[in-house]
Amino acid sequence: MLLLGLAAQMLTSQAQAARVGTPPPALRQTAQGGVWLNTPTPAGYSLEALRGQVVIVNFWVYSCINCHNSLPTLQSWYGKYHAQGLEIIGVHTPEFDSDRPLDNVVAALKQGGVTWPVLQDNALNNWHAWDNHYWPAFYLLDRQGKVRAVHNGEISSRYPGAIPGLESTIKSLLAEK
Repeated sequence: MLLLGLAAQMLTSQAQAARVGTPPPALRQTAQGGVWLNTPTPAGYSLEALRGQVVIVNFWVYSCINCHNSLPTLQSWYGKYHAQGLEIIGVHTPEFDSDRPLDNVVAALKQGGVTWPVLQDNALNNWHAWDNHYWPAFYLLDRQGKVRAVHNGEISSRYPGAIPGLESTIKSLLAEK
């Protein structure tokens, strides 16, 4: 019986994983370190409430150099496209115990110039629901809330290869009504 329950859980979590062409799982706030930061209310955002906007969901952790190096690209896009309907949601998912304290995350947001909403995912609930495996990972959602593109890995001047394609996708998604 236990094995059947575990198998059903695995199938359910895989069915909810974020895949291109499908709506992703909801972002879950939990009591085990799932607070929203950089939001007007503690309840934060839901992807459902962001329908009508283009959304980048970025899984990251402040102790990851590749995540840190990607911040200028995200800041550039946020500055250029936020007023046109782009929202970025950071999902801060710890790799180490030192990545978990709220004060450390808040300090890292300030130091990195992160002004967009961030959900702390200390229990890794969102990481597992989205079936994510990488820091950083970027999921581009269209105005209807479907995943339209996924990129895993740094996007920076050190590794610029994916930037033109991702930015082109952002522009195309913003142009869709």
